[in-house]
Amino acid sequence: QKFVFSLFEAGEIWVADLHEPKNPKIQKFKAGKEPYDALISPEGRYYIAGLFGEDGLALLDLWNPEAGIRKIVPEYAKNDPKLPVFKMPHLEGRALIGDYWFLPAVGHHEMLVIDRRTWQVVKKIPLDGQPVFVIPRPDERQIWVNFALPDNDKLEVIDTRDLSVRQRLTPGKAVLHMEFTPKGQEVWVSVRDDDRVVVYDTETFRELARLPA
Repeated sequence: QKFVFSLFEAGEIWVADLHEPKNPKIQKFKAGKEPYDALISPEGRYYIAGLFGEDGLALLDLWNPEAGIRKIVPEYAKNDPKLPVFKMPHLEGRALIGDYWFLPAVGHHEMLVIDRRTWQVVKKIPLDGQPVFVIPRPDERQIWVNFALPDNDKLEVIDTRDLSVRQRLTPGKAVLHMEFTPKGQEVWVSVRDDDRVVVYDTETFRELARLPA
């Protein structure tokens, strides 16, 4: 009965112990500048928050919170030009495949591949825009990526075997969410500004349907 969350303006991560709802116990951790969207590793151990106001991520080990916040990949974009961010990427829309996290890079045209054993960046995958959602196909053979303005009419598909861009698609204006069928044969893509949902075959990338919305 614990709840962990980020406070954007305070620059903190809080862990609330709610075993006694009328007397909650709060642990507060300095996270960095403007922590925002976060993810929790599948076993529930690690809470990782993006930092909108600085490069890097804030990592909290929920099994050992007394160790405090650890900054990971703080200099992944040290020498890269700063770009305006038109939409925050969502870390919850991320992929964990084997020992590697695939995460969108804030304000950069790339996806980060991070070894969860060392928390080091092992590869940066160049993309055509600033990624928002990084979504794995159920069998983990592909990762589908959408983008912020001005590239939000595009999708890119990453082959997880060699980490290359396998396919580029243009479903329409303002591509937002992607949902796979249970076995991953199809992906349903919402295209907000064209008021439709586009369905693709994930092997051939053939468009199967356009559904008005």
